[in-house]
Amino acid sequence: MNFVILAALGICFGYAVLERGGVGWSEWSLTLLSIGVIGCLHFLWSLLRRIVVRKGEESLPPFDPIAGFSAAAFLLLVALQLVPLPASLVRHLSPQRVELQQAARPFANVSSSQVGTPQSSTALVTLSAVPNATGEYLLTTSSYVLVFLLIRDLSLRLAKFPWATSIPILVVVGLEAALGLLQVSGGGVSGFATGTYASRDHYAGLIEMALPFPVMFAVAALRRDPTRDSVIPALKASLLLGIAAIMLVAIVLSLSRMGFLAALASLLVAGVAAVSLGNGNYTRGRLRAWVPATAVAMVVLLGLLFLPTTPLLARFADMSHTSDISPDTRVQIWRDAEGLVKDYPLFGCGMGGFESCFLKYKTVAPMSTVDYAHNDYLQVLAELGVFGFAAGLLFVGRVFQRAVRAISHASSVDGRHLAVACVASMTAMLMHSFVDFNMYVPANGMLFAWVAGIAGVYTSRFSSQSELIA
Repeated sequence: MNFVILAALGICFGYAVLERGGVGWSEWSLTLLSIGVIGCLHFLWSLLRRIVVRKGEESLPPFDPIAGFSAAAFLLLVALQLVPLPASLVRHLSPQRVELQQAARPFANVSSSQVGTPQSSTALVTLSAVPNATGEYLLTTSSYVLVFLLIRDLSLRLAKFPWATSIPILVVVGLEAALGLLQVSGGGVSGFATGTYASRDHYAGLIEMALPFPVMFAVAALRRDPTRDSVIPALKASLLLGIAAIMLVAIVLSLSRMGFLAALASLLVAGVAAVSLGNGNYTRGRLRAWVPATAVAMVVLLGLLFLPTTPLLARFADMSHTSDISPDTRVQIWRDAEGLVKDYPLFGCGMGGFESCFLKYKTVAPMSTVDYAHNDYLQVLAELGVFGFAAGLLFVGRVFQRAVRAISHASSVDGRHLAVACVASMTAMLMHSFVDFNMYVPANGMLFAWVAGIAGVYTSRFSSQSELIA
């Protein structure tokens, strides 16, 4: 049953990637429904097993309270933005929201008798300036949390097959990367790889998160039993490294500058962690530990110099004149967004409300629509305020910190290298999010939640470090 649930989730992920990353609400809503049904079936099945399970059978370890609290707080804060509250209360929590309600009333097709005037005691106002969009994002973020919980639960139940939950990532993203190579080799109109995506940067963002998994899977296969005289581990490693090579070439051919840098950063993190901490032995001398780490850094540096194609080098050289948004425009958007953050400091303007609320502060690109901040951190801060931003940051930070710790404390070769892959994958996306909005692309957000779910194994409250699994 566990493998059936995993395969079903993989199909959902593949469908979202196929449908341009799930950016169309009609396609993404089908994925949301499917994830919800899969989650209900899985946890119902788990409940039935617990009812009929033998008394002596070991149960799954409890979840880390810090990660659980922060994830729940994040969802509750998004839901709170949809709750109609008395205008007198909202005036204290978010004064600008009440002013916006007053300004919009003459244009709204709602009579004052229905909701009351903003000054009356009967007036009800939501913290979100765009409740419809916030409702959609509440469903989306809930699906991310559900994917996280499902993958964590499956990773614990499939502990004998630690890499099982990463197989759908390798299959779906590997095929997407191969499609990008076919686009370029076939002389596509754009001249660069985008796969099924509309944006090369989001396409690269998807692949950069998956890239560390085939690399670390291959290393783990070779290190698992180095004395074993068998060709099977070598063949497995060759296949996995081939998939990794396809992914890396696809990122290069996408001509995404930040995608390329984030991919190299993830490989640097993975390589340094694997060679310096891979055996969990801290008794080695510092020189012996840092020599291989330095060698990995040099290899990545050489990749930075020799991997870029001529078109990609041209994009780095001419950053101010591209068909995409320029760095100068991004910086101006960030400066303009400061006013939005200052006016909605505590609870934000509502998740999904950046495009509508940003118009008041927008001075950049007057003839263009700015629907995203091109910085995930800034956009979450603007839409959810300091409380929502802190909750999200605490959750990601806790999962990341526990995965980093598992690199040296996990009890198996597979566990250590899987932790390395998770850390490197999350590093790539956290780095890319400074200049883009990958987390607002549903398929990319789902993949990040998937990786966090694999890393979520290490947020379990084990009785001793020797019990760390996966």
